[in-house]
Amino acid sequence: MADPAPPVVVTEPPSPAVLRSPTDVLRAVTAAVVLLVLVVLGALFDEEIQGFLARLLRGVDALGQDLLTAIVVGTRVFVVVVVIGGIGAVVVRFRWRLLATLLAAGVVGAGLAALATGAVDTTEPALVDPSIDVGLVSSDGFPSLAGVGAAAALLTAAAPWLSRRWRRVGWLLVFALAVSRFLTAPVSFDVAIALSAGWLAGALVLVVLGGPNRRPSGQAVADALIRAGVPLVELGPAAVDARGSTPYFGRDRDGVRVFAKVLAQDERSADLLFRLYRAALPRNLGDERPFSSLRRMVEHEALVSLMARSVGIATPRVLAFASAPPGGYVLSYEGIDGASLDAVEPDRLTDDVLDAIWSEIQLLRHHRIAHRDLRLANVFLGADDRVSLIDFGFSEVAASDLLLRTDVAELSASLALVVGPERALAGAVRHLGPDAVAAAADRLEPAALSGATRTAYKQRPGALGALQAACRATH
Repeated sequence: MADPAPPVVVTEPPSPAVLRSPTDVLRAVTAAVVLLVLVVLGALFDEEIQGFLARLLRGVDALGQDLLTAIVVGTRVFVVVVVIGGIGAVVVRFRWRLLATLLAAGVVGAGLAALATGAVDTTEPALVDPSIDVGLVSSDGFPSLAGVGAAAALLTAAAPWLSRRWRRVGWLLVFALAVSRFLTAPVSFDVAIALSAGWLAGALVLVVLGGPNRRPSGQAVADALIRAGVPLVELGPAAVDARGSTPYFGRDRDGVRVFAKVLAQDERSADLLFRLYRAALPRNLGDERPFSSLRRMVEHEALVSLMARSVGIATPRVLAFASAPPGGYVLSYEGIDGASLDAVEPDRLTDDVLDAIWSEIQLLRHHRIAHRDLRLANVFLGADDRVSLIDFGFSEVAASDLLLRTDVAELSASLALVVGPERALAGAVRHLGPDAVAAAADRLEPAALSGATRTAYKQRPGALGALQAACRATH
C-alpha cells in the first residue's frame, strides 16, 4: 500500500468574523440607481403608469374574489410566520450581531420606503378586496409600503448569513408579500419603489455594520488544491502586493514552491465597481465588457497565462484551477525563487535585466497579448537574474493597439521610477523601436496608469510630464 499523504500544515492568522464587503457596496450602488429611476418614473409618469397597470391587470378579478382572497391572506400569514420564526431562531441561537443588523435594516428600510413612495400618488382602485376577516393580515392596509420596504431590507441584510436556497425562498416570499400589497391597495408604482428602497436600506446597513466573512479560509484553499492534484504539505499567506486577490505561498511533497491566488465574490464585485468607475471617466481606456461570472473571470486569467507560456513568455507554469467554498476559486502557479522589482535593490536592474524585460514585452506585443498591469510588482527577478512576468488577471488576448501602447507606457513609467527615464526608454527603443515608444507617449497620463505608479508620480511633480516628453523625443 502507498504511504498516506502527509497532512497539510496551514499557517494563517485568525480571520475577522465580520467584514465590510465590496459586494454590499456594489449592491447598494445598484439599488440606489434602480430606486432613483423608479422614483423619477413614478413622479413624472404616475398617472400613465397607473392607468396602464390597471388595464393590464383588469382580467385578474376573473379568478374570483374568494380564490384571490385566499391567496393574498394565505401569503401574508405564511410570511408573518416565517419572519417571526426566523427572528426567534436568531434570538434562541444568541446571534446578537445578526439581530442588531436585522433590526437596523428593518427600521431604515421602513423609513426609506415611506419617504420614497411619498413621491407617487394613487388614483386607481384596488384589484382585490379581501372578503374574510382574520384580523390584521386581512386588512387592506397590511402590509403597508413601509412594511414591504422593511421586509426587503430584512432579507437583504440577512442574505450573507443564508444559503443560496434560503435566499431564493426568502425573495420569493418578499415578492409574494409585495404582490399581495399590490393587489389589495390602489394600483400604483409604489410597491416597486418600496421594494427598491428596502433593498437599498439592507445593503447600506451591511456596508456600515459589515457582514460575515465570505472569503475561503486557508484550509479551504489547501483542500481545494489537493483535490485538484497539487500535493501540498504546507500553505500560508503571502506578503506580496496582490490587487484583487488573496495570495498564498506553499510547498508540495517534492519541495517545489507553490503560489496560489484566491478570488471570491468580493473580488468580482470590486472589479465591477472599478469598471464602473473607469466607464464614467471621459477617456477611452480600452476596457472590454466584464465577465459574466467570477468563474469566467478566473478562467480567463488561466487561459491568458497558459497562452503566454505557450508562445514563449517567461511566466510561471499553471498548476491547478479549483473551487474553494464559500463561492471562491483558486488559481495555482509554480512558485518563483526571487522577488518582484518593487522589492529588489536598484543595482540589480542592470542593462541586461532591462533588455530581458523589454524582450518579454516585445514577444507579448508580437502575439497581441496585453498584460494591462505592468507595474513593478508584476515583474519578477529570480535569484538567477531571470525575468518573469506574473499576474495576467487584467490581461486581454487579441488586444487593441491602445492596450498595447498602454503596456509600454505603464512599464516605462514604472521602470523610470527606479532606473531613471533614459535607461528605461533606452531598453524599450532597442527592442520595440522608436516609433512604438513614441506612440505610447499619449498613454503616459494618470488615468491610464496603475494606482501604484500613479501614486508614486504624485510625489514627483513634473516627472511624468518629463517622461512623456522624452518618450516623444525618441521618434
